[in-house]
Amino acid sequence: MNKVMSTIRVHAPADLTASTAIITVNGRTYTTPVGTPIDVPDFDAFIMLANGWTSIDKSAGVGTTAQRPNPATKGLTYLDTTTGMHIQYDGKTWRNPVTGAAV
Repeated sequence: MNKVMSTIRVHAPADLTASTAIITVNGRTYTTPVGTPIDVPDFDAFIMLANGWTSIDKSAGVGTTAQRPNPATKGLTYLDTTTGMHIQYDGKTWRNPVTGAAV
């Protein structure tokens, strides 16, 4: 029987002072420029999330700023093609999940 490995797209914590994020999980080292998401196996992603990383749903909606879902549910992610960013709704406003800035 083959096991299906699921991946989760993650961003490094917004409060990093370095330009590159590095984390080692279960003996695997992940490196990414801050602000650039990476796809990792779910069993590593859960540890990364517990250490301040943010998840981005790969099935997030896609469209322009004007097409953002309204109303949106808290935690919803969206690829805004106007800004070129994955953003997340915090229940009140759309935010950059890396910096926390409203977009």
